[in-house]
Amino acid sequence: MQVYHYDIGTKLLTGSSEAHPNPMREGEFLIPAFATPMAPPTLVPNEAAKWENDHWTVVPIVMDAGTGTPQPVDLVGYAGDLRWRLETGGTGMLFENISIPIATDRDSQVKVFAARYQVDQDPNLTVNWKCPDGTWRILNASAILAASNAVLLHIKKCFDTEQLVVQKIAAGEITTVPQVDAAFASM
Repeated sequence: MQVYHYDIGTKLLTGSSEAHPNPMREGEFLIPAFATPMAPPTLVPNEAAKWENDHWTVVPIVMDAGTGTPQPVDLVGYAGDLRWRLETGGTGMLFENISIPIATDRDSQVKVFAARYQVDQDPNLTVNWKCPDGTWRILNASAILAASNAVLLHIKKCFDTEQLVVQKIAAGEITTVPQVDAAFASM
């Protein structure tokens, strides 16, 4: 009889072997610890079988670069991390036919919205603004409003995409890391 072994920590399938007959009970077999006679499901690349609650489930995996071993992926956590990296990775805007890059790390978000607050108080305000590419721009009130709108729209797209991806993960429509990546690439 074939038995299927799983890792004590990750619970991922590690291999299979033949079970030894039970010398005390004819017709029975000895099942080793962290093994089951239940066959795992068929897998495709970037998937692994995981032993959970007395049955196999299919989970997405990535290979750990350090050890070369498969590691399960928390797709919801991965989507949240990807959203954060995109959200804080910058955006840009086109203002008066000039492309202006805008930093969107958390500190820069605060600065953009603080500048917008100041424009609301003083519509004649201009600001010397250093862009993430190192260039300087003089932003007038209209440019500051456009920049804050661009940042807000960028942040909104990031969170809207994450919410949609999490819903699709829950519905079983997104089951792999490349599918999460593709959903964010299309935003």
